[in-house]
Amino acid sequence: MKIWLRKGRALFWSIPYGIASLHALLAIFATTSVSAQSPSFPLAQQINCDRPQGDAQVRTCIRLKYEASDRQLNEVYQQLMFQLSGEERSLLSEAQLGWIKLRDKTCEFEVYKNRGGTGYGGFLNECLDRMTKQRTGQLEKYLNGFNSL
Repeated sequence: MKIWLRKGRALFWSIPYGIASLHALLAIFATTSVSAQSPSFPLAQQINCDRPQGDAQVRTCIRLKYEASDRQLNEVYQQLMFQLSGEERSLLSEAQLGWIKLRDKTCEFEVYKNRGGTGYGGFLNECLDRMTKQRTGQLEKYLNGFNSL
């Protein structure tokens, strides 16, 4: 595949091998884009979240913190669901879906005035993290209540 840039004109692609080459190129770009956003990407692993350097690292650390809280919530939720009967599972599932909507809308409202700003994503993730940890605590109480019976 050849990529040509002509002076004075927009970038265009010369694809001598047909549309299959275009699909391969798009797959490479898509994979690169996803890899760059993945927490397991080497750059994300190099960030010291105890001492982040700059706004971008601070925002990344806030996002990683929220993602860890969300994983913990899901683990506790699954443990609790395992201990419940069919009707209880259904009730908890409905409650959890309602809670997710409440959390998301509450956080959107909380950070609404920051929309469009560079800190918006960080503020949103901080709110999501805080509320997710609170919900995890609630579910842990239910789980511990069932374990003590």
